[in-house]
Amino acid sequence: MATLRTVPSGATQGAQVPRVCVWGRWRGRGAGEGAPAAHAWPSFHNGAAAGLALVPLSGLTIDSEWVLYNKPRGTTEMSTEHAGFLMGLGLNGHLRDMPFMNIYEYLVKCNEMISVGLLLGLAATYRGTMDVQATKMMSIHLEPLLPPTSIELDIQQNILVAALLGVGLIYQGTAHTHYSQLLLLEIGKPPGPEMENCVEREGYALAAGLALGLVCAGAARARSAQAAPLAHKLRTYMLGGDKHPLTGSQKEKYKQGSFAIREGATVNLDVTSPGATLALGLIYMRSGSAALAAWLQPPRTAYHLDFVRPDLLMLRIIARGLVLWDSIEPTEEWVESQVPETIKPYCFVKPTEDNIDYEAMNQAYCNIIAGACFALGLRFAGSGCEEARDVALRYARVLLAVGAKSVAELAGRSTLEACMCVCLLAAGMVMAGRGDLDVLRVCRRLRARTPAHAPHPHAPALTHGGQMAVHCTIGLLFLGGGRATLSTTPTAVAALLAAFFPKFPTHSEDNRYHLQAFRHLYVLAVEARLILPRDLSTEKLCYAHIQVIDLQGVVKEMKAPCIIPELNTLKEVKINDPRYWPITFQKDRNWDQLKLFLEYSWCIDIKQRAGCLSYLDDPQGFLTILAQTLTLDKANIWSTSADNIELFTNDDKIRNFVKQYLVKDVNTNICADCLVESKKKKGFKEVVLNRQCLCRKYTKEEREHLQTLGMVTYECVVKDILCALPVWTTFLKIIKTMKPDPSSYNIWQIKLLLSQIDNHNKRVMNEMKIDGQETQNEPLISSEFTLAIKQKVSNIFDSWESRLTPYLRKYLGLPSSRKISTCDDDVKKILAGFLVYHDLPKGGLKNAVGDDELSVLLNLDSLSVEAQSAVWQLYR
Repeated sequence: MATLRTVPSGATQGAQVPRVCVWGRWRGRGAGEGAPAAHAWPSFHNGAAAGLALVPLSGLTIDSEWVLYNKPRGTTEMSTEHAGFLMGLGLNGHLRDMPFMNIYEYLVKCNEMISVGLLLGLAATYRGTMDVQATKMMSIHLEPLLPPTSIELDIQQNILVAALLGVGLIYQGTAHTHYSQLLLLEIGKPPGPEMENCVEREGYALAAGLALGLVCAGAARARSAQAAPLAHKLRTYMLGGDKHPLTGSQKEKYKQGSFAIREGATVNLDVTSPGATLALGLIYMRSGSAALAAWLQPPRTAYHLDFVRPDLLMLRIIARGLVLWDSIEPTEEWVESQVPETIKPYCFVKPTEDNIDYEAMNQAYCNIIAGACFALGLRFAGSGCEEARDVALRYARVLLAVGAKSVAELAGRSTLEACMCVCLLAAGMVMAGRGDLDVLRVCRRLRARTPAHAPHPHAPALTHGGQMAVHCTIGLLFLGGGRATLSTTPTAVAALLAAFFPKFPTHSEDNRYHLQAFRHLYVLAVEARLILPRDLSTEKLCYAHIQVIDLQGVVKEMKAPCIIPELNTLKEVKINDPRYWPITFQKDRNWDQLKLFLEYSWCIDIKQRAGCLSYLDDPQGFLTILAQTLTLDKANIWSTSADNIELFTNDDKIRNFVKQYLVKDVNTNICADCLVESKKKKGFKEVVLNRQCLCRKYTKEEREHLQTLGMVTYECVVKDILCALPVWTTFLKIIKTMKPDPSSYNIWQIKLLLSQIDNHNKRVMNEMKIDGQETQNEPLISSEFTLAIKQKVSNIFDSWESRLTPYLRKYLGLPSSRKISTCDDDVKKILAGFLVYHDLPKGGLKNAVGDDELSVLLNLDSLSVEAQSAVWQLYR
């Protein structure tokens, strides 16, 4: 659980399955290795853990060729681990590309473990798809899905159980009529006629009930027509009654009955009740049906209590919680309200009345409390609700404390331990993926319990099932390395019920009531929901405030890293932090991208705003507020210095740029010519050491260029538009080289810049600002600097006006003594730049008459104001 989807797997890397340590120490027997017969299922679980840990380096699934390449060729132990490995891959959806011919090669070996792992993995991969090929793979192992004339196959019971639940996974959430009826009949399947279905019938009936719950999960809430006919038959399987008449091929086969097990005309509740109870709860999940809740209510009298097995009361309370899903509250009052008033006075008190069965009363109380806590855990699974966790832990501690007293014998220590583990498991489901310390402390206390430290001299240490429940709780706390948690969709709840069914095995090979492979089905309810921000510049994890909006429009503020609510209940997730640029994920726009980030990328890269520090460097935000005053004050930009830029940013690239281009180190590296200077002082010469290099002083033009470059750099850093810095340096270079080497290409670049700013200003003027809306974003290129560049260009052209006047008059059609063809090349370049900049037409004033200003301006109506002014000066 803790390593779920955390190990990257490359196409050229082999599968690494760690070995299981089976050595131990027994009291009075020393150290040694466990019995080889008890290694099968531990090896299976070990392989499943290795398969679940893998995540592909590229793509969404692991290639089938890689799976076949890692197919072991060795002993039975290796094949057992590979069986779990196949199931782990299938639960993560990595068997979809495997050819069915290769699947046949696996199944034809008739290895029980391989078949169980492959069938469950295949069904999990194709869950909810009703895939025909996958259904055929399940059908060849199930007699009800075969033709009546088919040959009977000798198939192990565990394979039958796995194939039966596989059908439920393939058709989950579909409410398929045929398979619903078929699975319903399998719950009450009679034994026989010879030795068939006579061993571990409880596990087979439970698998049929869970499969039926998967197929019809939430069908009653969706008002499906399948819910009502199924409910009455399931009620018979749950509460008892006459057997339903057999139909189809089963009618003739089971006509004579079984030779090994003799059953009457009524339903065997010990076999059918667990599966039927859970199926009924899943079908009517979240329906709020009062009639169904009354069926699942525990007996109110001591007389009726004698007719119900105590552990079945736990399942009824769980199913009742599924039906009344919205009424579950994370309070002790709600848990206590599930216990009938006739039971409470006799719970863990010294027996005083002879006509009261105190053992039945106390066992019923423990199971009802445990069932209520389990329902509470399902309701708030993965939510991190501290109230629900405290309630479940409180009853776990109560049952643990009662176990140290003599009154524990009234309920039985095995019952107390099982119910305590159920309560602890419920707390683990609530805090899944959060590593809660309160739950972990209880787990450590129980895990370290040995017979020498048992609460009672006759109390055994934590049993195999108890150890499994405790370790499952620890795995849930650190699910997926803290990146994942649990979902509460109907199919996810069904998977959780199958995985954490509150009947724990007594030893490592126990599959009588519940197939151990089902314990890994929790993966189907896992959902990656950890928002883990990472600074894009430093590539380090950071804190950031986020905003989540649910489907009802309720806004919730959270601070990442954190686990967000279930994705199916949200419509928007937004990085909403003043120190970072916002990122918004919307359900109808880029929701799939959020899922990919959570599932595979693990981190969401965010960009820090200029002048802001991370919460690690500036927890209170004082330095950030001080820096942001520089970004809001537009007057600072005209008096900035290189030191301000270095203090404002931590980016090494910007610091190096400032050091190399904006800072002139005049105090060091003084040349030899300027190092020593002779000065006359009182009639004699004195040798003086200079502190500055005189030959390296900036000229006036260099100082202006340096100031402008510093202003541009400061604005780009402050406004966090470093991408515009190369653009600005290009224009500054154009201005610098324009006077000695004019070029029409550079003039076109300046015109493009000016037109972009003019269009932006016009658009802003046309759009009215509405109250409540955000202001318009500033342009990438500042308007102030653009006007400054425009003024510099105008000054350069003004300095050329005396040289250009005769040629401009000739070009515009006015009388002139100069010819353009006879001018120098430099003048031609200047003239071409002037004409391009002002868009002057050739011969534009040729038809102008007299000194009438109006007639001249009418000929220049298409020119800009600056061009008209320049032409009018030439005309005058």
